Amino acid sequence: MKSLSFVSLSSLAALSLCSISATGQTSVASGGPGLNGAIRIDTVPPKTVIETPFEIQSGTLTLPGTLTVPAKSRGKIPVALIVAGSGPTDRNGNSAGALRAQNNSNLYAILAWQLANAGIASVRYDKRVLGDNFQKVNLPSISIDDFIADAIAGARKLTTDSRFSKVILIGHSEGAELVLQAVNRGAPAAGIVMMSGAGRPIMAVLREQISKQLPSPEIVKWDSALARYLRGEDPGDVHPGLRSLLLPTNRKFMQSWVKYDPAAEIAKVRVPVLVVQGLRDIQVSEADARALVAAQPAAKLVLIPAANHVYRAATTDDRLVQLKLYTDPTIPVVPELVPAIAEWVNKLK
Repeated sequence: MKSLSFVSLSSLAALSLCSISATGQTSVASGGPGLNGAIRIDTVPPKTVIETPFEIQSGTLTLPGTLTVPAKSRGKIPVALIVAGSGPTDRNGNSAGALRAQNNSNLYAILAWQLANAGIASVRYDKRVLGDNFQKVNLPSISIDDFIADAIAGARKLTTDSRFSKVILIGHSEGAELVLQAVNRGAPAAGIVMMSGAGRPIMAVLREQISKQLPSPEIVKWDSALARYLRGEDPGDVHPGLRSLLLPTNRKFMQSWVKYDPAAEIAKVRVPVLVVQGLRDIQVSEADARALVAAQPAAKLVLIPAANHVYRAATTDDRLVQLKLYTDPTIPVVPELVPAIAEWVNKLK
């Protein structure tokens, strides 16, 4: 059974944290590299939407994306910037490289299509560590600030587009943290949606995930190794299943990420916030969502009982059972998700 638990660790617990390097090694978080090549869409958009290329200029990088609008839209309509979660996650919500077998939900593409059917346009974009941009970035120098800057650049471009009435930022998982920090750093937005966003510093979330799968002595070793890693030292002895989380390439990113406290950040926000959380999510918990709302009582909380981390209906918290929900893009998104977002967006001024 131990081998099964490590399949679970690599595929689900670390799904919100890991990416694959060009050498095949696992690396951590958004700072991890992606793969060259075109982004493949797994399912076909409905005839009720129109999709066109959309580019975001962020510093020296051009981030390719997709604009989705209702086929029969008239006049100005709201537009959402969809910001992806961690790892080599593409604009559609699927992982690159070997992690494709563990995360192929197509969540962001489906979200975009359903939002368009509800009268809301959207832009989703490839992260700076994917496609052609992978050759242009210096991975060891990347910090979370770079990804925040990308979201700010996207929001600013959308506000200049006369087709849209208001801009909303929608972030999923790590993306929920990014949109929160983006608005606090000046991203123009009428409001933000935090889907499955952590309510605690990321290392507390990661430690909780790991502690569910490893014995206490291994957690003690992890704590010591992580402290050394963040100080810039060799992490030393740690369980083999965790070594890939402490690669030198990602050290700067991790050092910047651990400084972020979601509760403190949301307390500072000055735009409306919608917090959406699935109660079958095995990566982020209801307690995280409630911590966010406790820190910002003006935020609206939507809990979806059956939803897991990629907003598919789950009947169990068993990690291996849930794995298929991450890998089959034909499984429907829970029906409560988009109506809740659309209703909230349409009430924004």
